[in-house]
Amino acid sequence: MSKSNAVMNGRTFLAKLDDEEKIIKLRADGYNKLLQTDDSRLTEDVRTDINAVIGEVNLLLKGKLKQFRGLCERNVNKSPGGEPIPLDTDLEGFWDITFPLIDKVKEKFSKLDVRKTKQWAIIEEYDPNDVNNRPRIIDDRLKQLQPQQNKSKIPVTKPANDHLKKLIQEKRKAAANTANHDIEIFVAQK
Repeated sequence: MSKSNAVMNGRTFLAKLDDEEKIIKLRADGYNKLLQTDDSRLTEDVRTDINAVIGEVNLLLKGKLKQFRGLCERNVNKSPGGEPIPLDTDLEGFWDITFPLIDKVKEKFSKLDVRKTKQWAIIEEYDPNDVNNRPRIIDDRLKQLQPQQNKSKIPVTKPANDHLKKLIQEKRKAAANTANHDIEIFVAQK
């Protein structure tokens, strides 16, 4: 946004702010009027969604945008009033933080517009960048890449282990038959 070669100052940011505020205020007013109608398609859920976006606009107008307007006016008027005068670069930084909030609200209005054209049906949202939200499509090529599970319950043993197991079983049988309970330790040969 503010990465252009032109110097952005309080006046240019005030003009941008006026334009953006006008857009979101008009959108909010339009949906507010829609809420005043007796449209039976506006279920309680739809009304809640609309009110949430209008509320977000109001918070933005009374919060960040009002704060940004004050900073721009102090930059233009150069009246200290006890507080430091914001530099043009300060305004650029604040705009870089604030504009995405405006953009997000406009995006929410666009989603409401889509729902309105579809008779307020709930629209499934799919974010291709969200790894957890991607549909899982497993075709034959992917199945080949997946490890095959051993379906048999019989464990596969190595020949050295078989020899050791036999030796241990023989010694246990011999120990059970005799009264001598000496302890012997067996180690597999390498």
